[in-house]
Amino acid sequence: MKNIPLKKLEDTSVFRKIAMGTWKTAKDPSVYGILEIDVTDTLLNLEEYSKLHDIKISPSHLVGKALAYCMKRRPEINGMIRGRRIWLRESVTLFYQVNIPGDGADKVSKATLSGCTVEDAQEKTLKQIAQTLKEKAELVRKFKDKDIAKNLNTFKYIPWWFSHIYLNIASFLLYGLNLNLSFLGLPRDPFGSVMITNVGSFGIDLAFAPLCPYTRVPLLLSVGAVSDKVLAVNGQPKIRKVLPIGVTFDHRLIDGVHASQMAKDFKDCFARSKELLFN
Repeated sequence: MKNIPLKKLEDTSVFRKIAMGTWKTAKDPSVYGILEIDVTDTLLNLEEYSKLHDIKISPSHLVGKALAYCMKRRPEINGMIRGRRIWLRESVTLFYQVNIPGDGADKVSKATLSGCTVEDAQEKTLKQIAQTLKEKAELVRKFKDKDIAKNLNTFKYIPWWFSHIYLNIASFLLYGLNLNLSFLGLPRDPFGSVMITNVGSFGIDLAFAPLCPYTRVPLLLSVGAVSDKVLAVNGQPKIRKVLPIGVTFDHRLIDGVHASQMAKDFKDCFARSKELLFN
């Protein structure tokens, strides 16, 4: 039997060299999917709810509420991987990414992406989720969150070559060994059960967020911008408001059956948004 005929590629681009240094093998467990939610009626319900409770409610808040509902119904997807075993969480913690504007002349390049958590989200109302997020995000943006401010300042002095080592060590201590390092300025559970990022606020229609290994988060949702689309409603074409959501999940923890069941529950939350909000 002959060997596979192969020839080494000698002349290649710098990009390929960098790529080879980034990924050793094709072992990424990420699975990507798209959810398109008809939010025509939902947006009206959110507006009514916002006026009733005197707090601004966005689709991202409802996404968090729906996720907490889904994970409470299906606790087998609310977990993390430690070593070669799956460990389940006892509660749902939402992690919302927060954009921190830069300062100085070049504010865009100096902007920082951070985040904050909403703990026990499965027990919170939509108003409580929105209020908690508003208060914590304000602290993060003003650098008044002591833990996050301390870690961001630490990164200013870490050499580039050491950054991935620092992140991996912190991840191993926090999640691999499940140690409480709050005395060092590291939050007890800094990334929670699921990540939510609102790319629609930047004018992006749809995006997919990558799994971030050191966070141990197996599920990420990128909430896009609401736009008009023609959908079939009772067999007739109608212009509807559609919210696109890019979903990334870790196939080691979540499989196709989990994903389909969760997608059904998730869409049901938006279809029953009035009942979910006001009851």
